Amino acid sequence: MPLIKHTPHKSSMGIQANIVILIIWFGGFVVSLIEPIAMFAFAVPFVILFLEKDSNLVRSHAIQAISLYIINIILSILLTVIPFLVFLFFIVAIVELALIVVAAFKGWYYHEYELPLIQPLAKWVSSVFLRV
Repeated sequence: MPLIKHTPHKSSMGIQANIVILIIWFGGFVVSLIEPIAMFAFAVPFVILFLEKDSNLVRSHAIQAISLYIINIILSILLTVIPFLVFLFFIVAIVELALIVVAAFKGWYYHEYELPLIQPLAKWVSSVFLRV
């Protein structure tokens, strides 16, 4: 997909869209680090997705963040159930952090960004949650 740059704008929440994108990505990541509530990291982008009415850029980043955190939950369960794969926790965390940093950086400059390997799930999440 070619890089699409949006003009700087405010979200429907009254905050600059790039700030909301940072909240989506890093808010979810911070929640994922807090052990008792780590499984609810998707709640941060999920809430923003339903609050945002105007900015397609914010909505697309929120959908991708929800998808990434759903995949993170599934991988965490699999890595917990299969004991000899526990060493992969570190690798999964590094990859997730790298994806979050790149997506947040792109969002900060009002660029749409498709996370590699996450986009098919993001399209499914979009079709389920954004039916009109």
